Amino acid sequence: MVFGVPTGEGVHIKSHFIMNGVCVRFRGWLDMERLDGIGCLELDEKRAAQEDAILREQLERYNQRLRDFEDKQRTYQRTTQDEFEQMRRNGSGIGVGVTAGASGMWRR
Repeated sequence: MVFGVPTGEGVHIKSHFIMNGVCVRFRGWLDMERLDGIGCLELDEKRAAQEDAILREQLERYNQRLRDFEDKQRTYQRTTQDEFEQMRRNGSGIGVGVTAGASGMWRR
């Protein structure tokens, strides 16, 4: 909040903030003796553009992390599935006490 130079009994006020997701600027004048005044809200286009750029950058970083995670998941699933298929083809046992018989069927 910026207080302007007092003129007589009043003070000029200017403040930037986000209201309901919109970047605005409050400009007003306050009578210091009566504690009343007037003011208005204006769209702050410069800050809105900055906030929009920050949001877009955050979304891009999030989407990139999501793509990286999905790629790792696909790689892991393929590797695990390939290892399982290779063990099945080689007839090696999976688990405790499980072996492949002469007919290739699983038995305990």
